[in-house]
Amino acid sequence: MSEEWISTQEAAQQLGITTARIRQLVAEKKINAQKVGGKYRGQWLVSASDIAQRIPKGVSTQMNVKNRMTPNPITASQQTNYNQALRLMQQNNIKHLPIVDNHDKLIGIVTYNDMLRAEPSPVTSLSVFEIASLLEKVTMKQIMNHPVLAIEETCSIANAAKFMLDNDIGCLPVVRDDALVGIITDTDIFKTFVEITGGGQAGTRLEAKVPDQKGQLAALTQALTDAGAYIVSVAISYDDSGDYSYVDLKERGGDEQKIRAELGKLDNVEVLEIRPSDGDQLHSFGK
Repeated sequence: MSEEWISTQEAAQQLGITTARIRQLVAEKKINAQKVGGKYRGQWLVSASDIAQRIPKGVSTQMNVKNRMTPNPITASQQTNYNQALRLMQQNNIKHLPIVDNHDKLIGIVTYNDMLRAEPSPVTSLSVFEIASLLEKVTMKQIMNHPVLAIEETCSIANAAKFMLDNDIGCLPVVRDDALVGIITDTDIFKTFVEITGGGQAGTRLEAKVPDQKGQLAALTQALTDAGAYIVSVAISYDDSGDYSYVDLKERGGDEQKIRAELGKLDNVEVLEIRPSDGDQLHSFGK
């Protein structure tokens, strides 16, 4: 059977480590890898089987959908009418309602926006009672979206987010052996993003530009450690050329002058910004 290859980002998500660490394992020949594309703009692909062997057995990573989804979601049937579905959404404070068949198999989904589109126009001449009677006859079979896109509970949070963006949807039902076991929404994704980037925690936000080369991230974090900083979170993005990476890092406990002094010792690090994480403010306009 031919080898299956995955990106360094996918590998990092599966192991719960950084892409820099993945590249280090490749350099140490502990993971098989191949480079595709140009010499400078190319991308490393790593062996999926090598990564799978490194996942601790019996451990469910926190960055999998299983640990971020809402389990056992509220569902409705094709025969559920509009008023019943609306009550389910309001009583349970949800905006997505999976639709299942008589065998509890997922067959569709209805969103709150679907419900709004099914209502009569605000300028209708119908009375409130006539509208309620009319909606009583509207079933989920008539307004549900199908076929419905879904993911396995082992899917990574990063891939779940990408699937939502690619398909312009706000949620994904989660299945196990074709059985519905949960649902993950864009709100869950946002919560995860805030958590992994240290949002809400006190500290200092640092952004630096470094060459996309082996050892650069290690040197940066070591410099911060030498300055007495405790690293809360690290996020990495890349420029279009692929030659540099941008490290967005949150730390607490370090002295800014010491941090700048230690980073100044690194020839390849360009400090773009250092400022307290509470420096951002939420503004309100209008009455």
